[in-house]
Amino acid sequence: MSEGSLSIPQLQEIERSIHNIITENNAVYIEEVPLARAKDIPGLRTVDELYPDPVRVVSVAVPVADLFNSQTDRRTSVELCCGTHLLRTGEIGDLVIISERQMVKGISRIVAVTGDDAREAREAGQILTQEVESLSARLAVVASPSLADAHRLAKEVGILTDAVDCTPIPQWKRRELQTRLKGLQRTTNTSIRKLETKEAAVKAQSLFKKNGNKTIVVDAVDTDSISVLMKTVNQYSDIAPGTLVMLLSHQQPSGKVLCACQVPKGFSALSASDWALTVCTRLGGNAGGSATVAKGTGSVADLTEALRCAEEYAQDKTQNIR
Repeated sequence: MSEGSLSIPQLQEIERSIHNIITENNAVYIEEVPLARAKDIPGLRTVDELYPDPVRVVSVAVPVADLFNSQTDRRTSVELCCGTHLLRTGEIGDLVIISERQMVKGISRIVAVTGDDAREAREAGQILTQEVESLSARLAVVASPSLADAHRLAKEVGILTDAVDCTPIPQWKRRELQTRLKGLQRTTNTSIRKLETKEAAVKAQSLFKKNGNKTIVVDAVDTDSISVLMKTVNQYSDIAPGTLVMLLSHQQPSGKVLCACQVPKGFSALSASDWALTVCTRLGGNAGGSATVAKGTGSVADLTEALRCAEEYAQDKTQNIR
């Protein structure tokens, strides 16, 4: 919510005030008045546009003639308008504000729907509230989700967030649900990070047992997540600080290959970004990163050739200093 936008209580108060006017079923008075005289009406609402002369004056609950009486102190809604209006406020039936944003400081643009559209907006808001509550309850009871479960729940939060953002519902309700969903998104993101770190630690330890004596480690890892692959590379580098590490993951049946690598900081013989780019280009893909850390993607039917290419490139670059 941008600074200066109406708060949830303010939006609710505006709707309550309008509902009171609808319930009162006030008469709507319409009269044509000379433009110069109309502009003398106290509290007149105008917009930056040209008006005809005479102009159509629309007033709620107070006859137009009474608006010129200085003794009239009854507050009302009065504006210049060439459009069509209802004859009584009760004909509106219902009103829901579905959008609000600040145009300039102190002025907000409000979009509202009435009648059946208002009823449908309320119902849609109730349905989305129930879905958010259901998702929140499921997140609360899943004490130890798997990484796949955590990703699935995060995706559900994202889908529900899009629905809340795009569905016509009461704006105050939208703000409430957006706040709750941001909290749920933080929860799922934290869970994913912890699970990825845990999974990467297991994989890094396993790889170290297999390759611990090597100064260049090029190996395959079973994962569908580039984030897990990057974390595994990072944790392996923490275990063996002087090691050049590149890990590839071959996804089946798509043939897509994930690539992540890391070299010791300050190691000038080999750049991680060049290493990853060389391998991923051979795989028909692309890569990017820095001198120490890089990642990329490609595709291949057999991972063996990609692993051989990656190791040969690193050995060629480092043979004169190792």
